Amino acid sequence: MSLPTIPPALSVVMPTYQDPQCLALTLRALTRQTLPPERFEVIVVRDGGSSDGYAEALAEGAGLRLRVLELAQRKGRSVARNEGARRAAAPLLVFLDADSWAVPDLLERHLAWHSTPGNAAVLIGRRDEIGLADLPAVLAGESRAIARAFPHGGDLRFGTGLPDDGGDWLRAGWVIAYTHNISLSSAHFAQVGGYREAFGLSYGVEDVELFYRVDRSLPDGVNFGYDDDARVVHLPHHKNITRNWMEMKANFQQAARLYPCLEWEFLTAVMGYEAIRRILHYRALIDECVERSACAIGPAAARLAGQLRGHRTLWIGTGRAESGLPASALSFDYAAPIGRTNFHLLGVAPPMPPGSLDAVISVDFWRYLLWPELCQFISASLLLAGEVHLVATADSTPGMCAADPQTLDYLRQAQAAACTAELRVVEGLGHVLTLRALQPAAGAARRVPAHTAAKARPTALAPGRTATRE
Repeated sequence: MSLPTIPPALSVVMPTYQDPQCLALTLRALTRQTLPPERFEVIVVRDGGSSDGYAEALAEGAGLRLRVLELAQRKGRSVARNEGARRAAAPLLVFLDADSWAVPDLLERHLAWHSTPGNAAVLIGRRDEIGLADLPAVLAGESRAIARAFPHGGDLRFGTGLPDDGGDWLRAGWVIAYTHNISLSSAHFAQVGGYREAFGLSYGVEDVELFYRVDRSLPDGVNFGYDDDARVVHLPHHKNITRNWMEMKANFQQAARLYPCLEWEFLTAVMGYEAIRRILHYRALIDECVERSACAIGPAAARLAGQLRGHRTLWIGTGRAESGLPASALSFDYAAPIGRTNFHLLGVAPPMPPGSLDAVISVDFWRYLLWPELCQFISASLLLAGEVHLVATADSTPGMCAADPQTLDYLRQAQAAACTAELRVVEGLGHVLTLRALQPAAGAARRVPAHTAAKARPTALAPGRTATRE
């Protein structure tokens, strides 16, 4: 019996590359959906590779509105998904992977979410990991028997297998918006230009980068929803874990160069749910800093500028415009707009090359950093400049650590194993802890000429939102 010719309400887009054993099970699961088959279509994009096993796998989709696109050679998941989305006939896109075995009401839940006025623009579904212990239940189609908790189950994006109560994490939901189970409108997808195809064949990050752009294209607020019952199971298949991690790290670094902002700076070092926690924590502190006009650069610039090793400086704080800094000076000032010389970063993974600066000066802003981030900031700054000045004024906000002489002296001693540390009082300013590398880093053995450093600075800036949301 042929399916009706009415337009589908939902299009499932799935790339596949040499995993027909997974695709067969996933297509079989889609034939068991509670959403009637005439209401959705399935677009499978075979991304090159061997065709062995695919005829049998595709036969498992009998009864579905199934279309198969064949790419002559492998292009990567971004290209494959874009090709599928371009051919989609429905106003709603659901992205699954070929190894995303779906529970029976998965598509019905995605459609119901987007049919409800006021719901967020993107729905993230759950993905449970399984091992061989739960494979028999999958093969038998018994989704209720599949574990939701460690050791054989659980969504690995969350430390406990489940997100925290409250949903605050959804304000940065794009960080874990992976395309093994996620949906959005075709219009939103087209508006942002689809997946970034420059990632090519390398593994990972293309989905996070896409949904970062989706989030930025929408009004400020919570643009992601999560449905723990819109569930898929990640089917076991061969992975080169070491290679995948290396490629993913390189892709995070590539994206961080495109978007020099706090979120991507964190994602070069911390992934998943923990990255969301850190991002939201620092966002709140930065908002507090800007609201209170704390961390003023001006007094430090007036009293320290003549004491620095050179003119190639990075100033971290607020009030750049009133500080009298030269136009060529770099700054991380959240109260000022992003531009060629101002970025909204913490400094834990800055995009400037080693040895490209003479000094890094943080005015009170360093007092917001948790200990791991403070250590990262100091290490990264010493690579950039070889000289770091931590200024502690008498000003304070509830989010700052203490800056009394005893605390600062302990910090001086704690850093002494890695660098020379000098604590002094600067009249009219406060305490200044100056840290200098014991020996030049390999990349900073010689100073980079000013014109070379300028060329190395990132020019592809993230599209602007408000200064505190960037």
